Amino acid sequence: MGGSRRVFSVFLAVALSASACDPATSGRHARSSADAYHILVTNDDGIESPGIQQLAETLRAVGEVTVVAPCGQRSGSSMSVRLDLPIRLRPYEIEGEAWGHCVDTTPAGSVILATQALAPEGGFDLVVSGINAGANTGDLARMSGTVGAAMAGAYYGIPAVAASLGGRSMDFGYPAEVVARFVQELRAHPSRPGTVFSINFPAASEDQVAGIAAAGMGGSYLRLGYQEVEPENGVRVFQPRISPEDTFPPGSDTEVFMQGMITIAALRYDATDLDALRDLASWDLDGLLTSR
Repeated sequence: MGGSRRVFSVFLAVALSASACDPATSGRHARSSADAYHILVTNDDGIESPGIQQLAETLRAVGEVTVVAPCGQRSGSSMSVRLDLPIRLRPYEIEGEAWGHCVDTTPAGSVILATQALAPEGGFDLVVSGINAGANTGDLARMSGTVGAAMAGAYYGIPAVAASLGGRSMDFGYPAEVVARFVQELRAHPSRPGTVFSINFPAASEDQVAGIAAAGMGGSYLRLGYQEVEPENGVRVFQPRISPEDTFPPGSDTEVFMQGMITIAALRYDATDLDALRDLASWDLDGLLTSR
């Protein structure tokens, strides 16, 4: 892991030296390192999942942790929110002691509610989402409730981290330690409003990991879809279908992940396609206003 740690250090020096400047979120300023550091922890697997419980306990050595997560499984919800019903904030205990809160809404909704109902004075300094049971590299990040919750933090100008674990073993101890060390590095640098760092672990133990690297989001190690099955009372029925992929864009986080390395992708809340926007500027858009 010596070489991989050097890769990690170089990545941090480059990635954290630049400041994200998002017009909607650039007004937030980092606190000094002497102040309390408030971390909001959430996930999409539900508050009872071992991933969030291991993550929250490990992060308590880094800062003051507030846990707000869905009461149940909400995987695949991306950044969706519920607007049809009131949201109930329920205290959650572990062995009779207050530990956090669960909400009957999506991961993104959990973050939005927490920033309004439970944020400390001055707001949260960081949102950490995970640790998800299943990797969220490449295209899967767009559908992931884990990444969606982190994006909700970015929406409010709060730096955010999403962490996910693939592989066969769901021992979250080592991934939680790596995330905590990453958060410590983030704390030492100015906040990055509008940015989400998506960390994906291919295996649960240090001796199984080939290294760590920064890589751009791309590709997918599996393909999601639906398969038609027998109809019911004349109604067509489709079951979810998941099939593996075996080709990945060179240099993408998915390719690096499939090589056994921990990947860190820096994602932006602003998903504007600047090339397409420039093309649109050359269109006769005024012509759309009237019939011809």
